[in-house]
Amino acid sequence: MPVRFDHRKIKRLLNYFNMKSVRKGSSLYEGFGKDGKWRRCKFDYHKDRDLVKTGTAKVIAVSLGFKTCLEMKKFIDKKM
Repeated sequence: MPVRFDHRKIKRLLNYFNMKSVRKGSSLYEGFGKDGKWRRCKFDYHKDRDLVKTGTAKVIAVSLGFKTCLEMKKFIDKKM
């Protein structure tokens, strides 16, 4: 069974890592996290309850520095 995320959780994760949109209306987010690492992620936000597709969630997880989606889910459950 795949690990699923909604847009709200991904948006909260980006806020946790202090990532801001590059410019208004852009889907590219970047910034320094609390651990001092520079991160860049492409995320196209729609609505809070919309589910992110599994392949997109995998790409987001890798771009944020996680090895797998499961590792990202454990981080979200632990920190938020």
